[in-house]
Amino acid sequence: MCATTAFFALTFIPPTADDPVRFMLLASLAAAIFGATKAGFGGGLGMVSTPLMIYACGDPPTALAIMLPLLITADYVTAAMWWRQWDGRNVLALLPGALAGIAAGGAVLALFRHLGAEAGKELTGAALALAIGLLATGFVALHVVRAVRGGIAVFRPGRAHALGFGAAAGLSSTLAHAAGPVTQMYLLPQQMPKGRYVATTVLFYWIINQAKLVPYFALKMVSTGTLGADLVLLPAVVVGALAGLALHRRINTVWFNRLVYGLLGVIGLHLAITSAMALFGG
Repeated sequence: MCATTAFFALTFIPPTADDPVRFMLLASLAAAIFGATKAGFGGGLGMVSTPLMIYACGDPPTALAIMLPLLITADYVTAAMWWRQWDGRNVLALLPGALAGIAAGGAVLALFRHLGAEAGKELTGAALALAIGLLATGFVALHVVRAVRGGIAVFRPGRAHALGFGAAAGLSSTLAHAAGPVTQMYLLPQQMPKGRYVATTVLFYWIINQAKLVPYFALKMVSTGTLGADLVLLPAVVVGALAGLALHRRINTVWFNRLVYGLLGVIGLHLAITSAMALFGG
């Protein structure tokens, strides 16, 4: 039975992965991480999964294509966990900009595919990541300064804020599955209860990830091969989501906010450094 299962799994490993064992270990870890972070912490740390999946697959487009159905699966699992606990008004406010950002991201991917400019696509992604990383790092630094001074006020976003953050989330999500820091910067300062915060991110990602299927299928990024790899990795998503929910229940609101802000700062700094190195030849 175990031998049959192992053979079944090996048949769905993408051809770009030169080491089947490394693929299974790193891809399963990546799937578990974004399942856990979606269910427990609002999805931001899930960005760590993208470089893990790229390293496992050996090819960025293949990694992004494998990740999208897994992200959608995690969205369905976590939506069931947080059903109707979200702030629907926040999601509706973000959606117009997000859909426009997804359309723009699809156009960028189509342009580079037409030109055959894989390097250009990578540079565009790196520039976007650098901008997001710097914004996230500065955002966390500003929060720390305000916390020390005792001057943190609840953020009440307007339509322009929602449109801008939504567009940035849609664009970064389409190009790199990297909407986490953008949505955190929009939602965290509103100081909603931790359960509502996580549930709101769950609903937002549930919608935009399915919308991303349109450009991904249109550009033939998703194939029977990548879907086969998704089938093998599905259990890791479910296990990760259950673990994330358990962790969420064990952390109080104050420490939850500190943890999420801390994760956002680490991710932002990592994004800024790695993307700057990619752009400037470091």
